[in-house]
Amino acid sequence: MQCKSTVLPSGLRLGRPVRWCTLVIVLCGPLIASIPAGAQSSTTPPVVSGQTKGSPPASGGTTADPAIAKLKDAATPRKSAADCAGGEDLRQRSASASSPSIVYNTNFVPAWSTVDFGIQGTNDSDGYYFALLTDQNKIPNDDSLRRVRARKASPNDDLVVKRLLSAGDTIVSLDVPIDVASGWWWSKRNLYIYQCVSKRPVNVSYTPVYISPFELSWALAVIVLIALYWLVSRAFMYVTEKKLNGWHAVNPIRITASSDNRGSLSAFQVFFFTLIVFSMLVVVLLRTGVLSDLSTTILELLGIAGIGAAAAKGTDNSKNNLDPANLTWLYNKGWYDSPTVVAQTEPSFYDLISNDGSFDVYRFQSFVFTVAVGIALLIGGIAQLASFTIPQNILGILGLSQIVYIAGKVVTANDATRLNAAVTELRDAEAEFRKAALPPGAALGDLQAAIKLAPTAYADYQEKVTGAAKLFKQIIGRTPDQKNLAPSIGA
Repeated sequence: MQCKSTVLPSGLRLGRPVRWCTLVIVLCGPLIASIPAGAQSSTTPPVVSGQTKGSPPASGGTTADPAIAKLKDAATPRKSAADCAGGEDLRQRSASASSPSIVYNTNFVPAWSTVDFGIQGTNDSDGYYFALLTDQNKIPNDDSLRRVRARKASPNDDLVVKRLLSAGDTIVSLDVPIDVASGWWWSKRNLYIYQCVSKRPVNVSYTPVYISPFELSWALAVIVLIALYWLVSRAFMYVTEKKLNGWHAVNPIRITASSDNRGSLSAFQVFFFTLIVFSMLVVVLLRTGVLSDLSTTILELLGIAGIGAAAAKGTDNSKNNLDPANLTWLYNKGWYDSPTVVAQTEPSFYDLISNDGSFDVYRFQSFVFTVAVGIALLIGGIAQLASFTIPQNILGILGLSQIVYIAGKVVTANDATRLNAAVTELRDAEAEFRKAALPPGAALGDLQAAIKLAPTAYADYQEKVTGAAKLFKQIIGRTPDQKNLAPSIGA
């Protein structure tokens, strides 16, 4: 479209071509004026020396300025998205002294997982990166794409925190396939991380790595866990001098039972969480060759369970042991020859969620959240054991349940408490009988004579001793001899 310069007589209207030219100038004028002068001049090739304005080039083509050619090369993508790992070229370039170094924070590279590798001294996180794992003497080939994800390292990345990488360097995330660990043992592989330009590898980095097999690592971890559990069960039988067989020998509720031979929720929680965390540490150690750190949340979790178990054990010890005076009285009477009162009932799962034979909603709540947290640890803790977190509200519920659990043990009367009270009343009744039958200064007589002197006090004693003997049999499982039920009238 051409805009002709035409002188119009007065009163005549502009023609259609002139109106279109005017509209184009109004709309495009500000945009054209906003372009910098340098940018405008770069769009028009400068006049080459020896060539007149408007004359064609001598060769019949367009003569490009070197500066323009450099700008065009810079605008062209330097790195291709197509893989280029063929032949010896990749191996030769990896031996260059200028090749960036690969760093990672483990001793083994776990198969069937995502591993972060750092490329030192590079900040091209927007480029295309490829990774290749090959056998020791195998020539790399480009039979499949091996794209990896690249990003810029942040100050909070583990590689940067451990001073293996600088913030701003490139981190590539490699999805290690499960079949890369050929064979059944830990195997050595060559790792290449590279970029491609014109179907040729550039910026090739190389390092030898050891691949840990997925199945074998888990199998060995399970074997270690079973061996540990077996040792714990053997130690339990040795300490308690109990001969147990079958399920009774490995029952975790029996192993963690309290001194009254009932299932202990707090001890079960410590045992449960300890086995889970230990098993995950073993798996991580076998998979990465590094002993993983534990997150603050896991320490808090173990601390809550540990404090609850210690408090529960202290409460049980104070409640399950008879008073020294009552214990001495039972020894002298020949009723009792054991230092503690031990229930003869078998520990059961119901003990974990009940209190004094009735369902306890707080224990049930603590047990349910314990199982939920344990499952979360198994699912997410393997990959992030050092950063595993549990919502604070969940930890608060577990802590509150422990407090209620301990408070319930403090205020609840158990077998030892009831027996202790019964023996105390029996001793008081015996003292009253002796006081009524033998006034101060009276000579000691036989029991029958004392009974005639204080029949009421003796009847009260008989009532107390009958009840105490029945309770003793119920708790201890042994009936006192009839001769040991008579009151003592000695000094």
